[in-house]
Amino acid sequence: LPAVSGLCSCRGCGEEAALRAMGFSEEQARRLLRLQSRLGPQRREAAAQLLLLGLSTGAALGLLERNTGLLQMPTERLQERASELRRLGLDGGRVAVQRGGGR
Repeated sequence: LPAVSGLCSCRGCGEEAALRAMGFSEEQARRLLRLQSRLGPQRREAAAQLLLLGLSTGAALGLLERNTGLLQMPTERLQERASELRRLGLDGGRVAVQRGGGR
């Protein structure tokens, strides 16, 4: 039987599919997979937290490429940091300007 196009049982293909489902292009997913090939769920969690902050897939990938330490950070710590950034006003990848309470 011929192989079905796009289906693969290897771990890397499943991870690539998960990243693609998050909105990353095929090339972006492959670049992200190359950053830390042995880190599966952590890599997706770091990417997910950046996307939840409102960063574009390109901005999230660029940040992870420049700071690969984020890929090794425990999930709980990533979530705490993302929550703190949201609390401080990061929305949609931009810092929200607080009005009315200025100097």
